[in-house]
Amino acid sequence: MTEKPITDSPMTEKPSRQKPSRRSFLKLVAVTGAAATLGTRGAAQTASSPAKSGDLLVYQDGPRKGQVVKVADLKEGTAVWAQAVDPATKKPRDAVKSGVVIVRLKPSEIKASSQKNAVNGVVAYSDICTHQGCQAKELGSLGQGKGNIICTCHGSIYDPRDNATVLGGPAPRRLPALPLKTDAAGELVAAGEFTGKVGPK
Repeated sequence: MTEKPITDSPMTEKPSRQKPSRRSFLKLVAVTGAAATLGTRGAAQTASSPAKSGDLLVYQDGPRKGQVVKVADLKEGTAVWAQAVDPATKKPRDAVKSGVVIVRLKPSEIKASSQKNAVNGVVAYSDICTHQGCQAKELGSLGQGKGNIICTCHGSIYDPRDNATVLGGPAPRRLPALPLKTDAAGELVAAGEFTGKVGPK
């Protein structure tokens, strides 16, 4: 009768010493794994970009859909809806955020803020409104919107001559520009990444 507590005591004490150690180990593994996962995701998000230098700009709609946009085909005072695509795959790096609105202007109209990103009177900006993410892909024809990029959802207006500065509506900030250059065939090519965050914050 007196031997039972002596025999049971080591068995009850051994788990009590191991349990905290096992729980601590599992917690450490879980925390380390989560941190590693978050770190990997963060790096991927930082590295990704809707457009990169050398990307081609192709029409998103109309009779030339899928063709590369050429400066010679653009008329002053008009806008076309295009998309930046990887020249190797001919596909957009981001199906949503690679869209751009391209506007050809008179060179004399382009202000200093836009000149560094323009080529031959042509400028390009993200087509995603910074208000709520609607598409801003056309020029207005009336009132304050005339000749300016407009979002038809909530009425935001951007000046393509002045680095897409907000002229009216609820948009909190300008559209990011896509720097442009041309190749030997006169086709529009991205000269860099977007100058800011695409879409609303």
